Amino acid sequence: MAKQARSLRTHELVLDAAAAEFVRHGYPRANLQHVAARTGLTKGALYGHFASKEHLARALTEHLDEVVDDILARHAATDLPVRERLRALCCALAERVESDVRFNAALRLVLDETPGNSEPPKILADLRALATEVVEGGEGGEALETTPSAALADLTRVILVGAYCTAPDLERRGLAARVRELWDALEEGPQAVRGTAAQ
Repeated sequence: MAKQARSLRTHELVLDAAAAEFVRHGYPRANLQHVAARTGLTKGALYGHFASKEHLARALTEHLDEVVDDILARHAATDLPVRERLRALCCALAERVESDVRFNAALRLVLDETPGNSEPPKILADLRALATEVVEGGEGGEALETTPSAALADLTRVILVGAYCTAPDLERRGLAARVRELWDALEEGPQAVRGTAAQ
């Protein structure tokens, strides 16, 4: 029993160390020797938990999918007005990036793959689908009635991914605050942007 618990702790430690490596270097430049060094394991012992870098990346992206499914399900069931729901959803995802190194690493992995793929990563496809559903099924205000649902759904993804990709550091500190600022600017319109620029 103690051996099993120790093995599970090591497994979790390896995932965190791999996540930190992927956050810093992306998939191509991530080095399993660095992951082993972070955990105090030999490379051979590391392979006892994960057979390859690809297996580590897959474990992280599975974690991403599980967390996203949970966050999307929670925000699908709320009665908030449309824009507030989309804003809360983006902020929840951004907060998870900041608080969960595995989520951050997996998001980097899937976004790094996106330019070469014809299909968007699951997180972006799911986010767009929920945003479209929220817009089409929700109570919209005047601004929403003049905005095509597909455009607003895409805007939700752009705010999250844009804030992620332009974050000042790899840990994406302050990402949730940046996402909130972008939503505030969207809701308040050009006047808010001009007011911020003038300060």
